[in-house]
Amino acid sequence: MTGTDVRLPTEVGLLLHQVYALATKQLNAALLPTQLTSRHIAVMFLIRDGVQTQRDLVAHLMTDKTGMVRVVDDLARSGYITREQSEKDRRVTILHFTEAGQHALAEAQQYTQKVADDIFGAVDEQELKTMKETLARILDRHAARGD
Repeated sequence: MTGTDVRLPTEVGLLLHQVYALATKQLNAALLPTQLTSRHIAVMFLIRDGVQTQRDLVAHLMTDKTGMVRVVDDLARSGYITREQSEKDRRVTILHFTEAGQHALAEAQQYTQKVADDIFGAVDEQELKTMKETLARILDRHAARGD
């Protein structure tokens, strides 16, 4: 980043934080009728996309184990997911959607889509793709370093 305004990375970081805070606030407000939060939905999206264990959820969301246990417990209590002991490793629990969980996710996606449309309404599709690629590249670089 030689030659870059030294304030630019800080400004971008602050903007990312502000957009995250805005999106979380709007998403949690929109999800009130479902009794789910943005954390529940993030976990449900990852399970839908093939993440199977709490350990992998913690890694993907860069969160603490205790908080993840609470979220997974909430989803299990609500009847949205089940836990099944792995056949390969008895210490590992595999997470699966129930039919009720699939229905709850489909309902919640209506709310998340409205929030996403609002948050990213000022950004065209190509800009959004570029933003996704850029953020993924940043995360990949840090994952490769073990951060």
